[in-house]
Formats: sequence, C-alpha cells, structure tokens
Amino acid sequence: MNSIFDYDHPFVCTDAVLLSISTTVPDSYRKLPETNLRILLYKRDSDPHKDKWCLPGGFLSIDELPENSIRRNLLLKADVDECWLEQLYTFCDLNRDSRARVISIAYLGLMNEAASKNYQGNATWFDVDAISEADIGFDHYNIIKTALVRLQSKITYTNIVFNLLPEEFTLTQLQNVYAAILGKKEQASNFRKRIISMVQETDKHTSNKGHRPARLYVKKAGLY
Repeated sequence: MNSIFDYDHPFVCTDAVLLSISTTVPDSYRKLPETNLRILLYKRDSDPHKDKWCLPGGFLSIDELPENSIRRNLLLKADVDECWLEQLYTFCDLNRDSRARVISIAYLGLMNEAASKNYQGNATWFDVDAISEADIGFDHYNIIKTALVRLQSKITYTNIVFNLLPEEFTLTQLQNVYAAILGKKEQASNFRKRIISMVQETDKHTSNKGHRPARLYVKKAGLY
C-alpha cells in the first residue's frame, strides 16, 4: 500500500480580494457625489511578477486554517487587521505559479469607506475600473473578476452590502453603492421598495451645506 508521503504535494496559499468604496464630493452643490468601487493591491518586490500589482496573501502554514492564514497574511502584506471575509473559490490551474504547483484559496473581503479612507498601510487602493490585466501578477486578475461576479450576485439576495457603508447612511448613499457594484442605477422608487425591508429610519438627517437634509437610516436590527 502506498504511503501519502509517496505522492508529491502542492503548496497552498490564501489570497484576498479586498473591496471598499470611495465617495467623491463635488466642488459644486449642483453636482451629485460620485461613488466608485475600489480594490486593495500591493506591489511585488521580487520575482516572479516583480513590480506587478497583486492581491494580498501568502502561503498556508502547516498548523493553521485557511481563514487564519488569510487574516495573518492580510496583516503581513497589507497592514489590514479587520474586515469582513468570506471564502470565494479555490483556484488550482496547473501553471498558475512558475515556481511550483500552487493552489490558492481565495477570499472576498469588504471594508467600509471610513476604514478604507483611514488606511495607512503599505498597499494601495485602486478604482476597480482603472486596473488592467497587464498590470496584475499571477492569475489574480481572474480571481478579481470572479470576486466581482460573486459580489454582484450576493448583494441581490443578502445584506453584505452593509459592510461597505457607515453605521448611518442615506438611501441615496445605499443606492449609489449598489450602482457602483452593479454598473447601473435603478430607478429610486423601485430601489426604495426593494430595500426598505432591510433598513430602519432614524430621527437624524444630514446637514450638508447647500443640499436638502436627507433622512439617515441604519441596517435593520436582527440582520446579521
């Protein structure tokens, strides 16, 4: 009978597609804020793929679980110590790493806008629309595309979108986040009908100079 040590073993790593949003406030009150979806990438300083932008991640240690690994590597590669994470997919093409057979357990991560704006780590936020496959190392561009498809699907039937928002938000803010992810904006009345069961209004309003005050909402109690 063969022993498990008679077989070659692949290396296993974990990688994170960490996304956030960025709202640009216009100079003129006549213009509407612009909301963009962003991704956190770091530049490799060694071969292979030296000087390419990559997802934060690293190799799985023999004594740790994948989620512990990705959280450790997020802290090591990107100085991120807290974010929402969900396992995305396992990428196992034979030639995805030129050094050896490497399997990647990828994660989808979300960070709210305030935390991403206060980020001072050694990675860089990019608008998702601004990145190109030519700039991205390994097969990470394919991992990113897979994560975006997952996010676009999940925000239609789960409440994970609230991981991108502050505790209090307007319905317009919420709608703009949906539009940034889906690439299209729904009619406001239809959006409100669809989303109203997931939010709870407060007695607070915005106080933006030059704009009509808007009601602030929170995620409905009981939603996990």
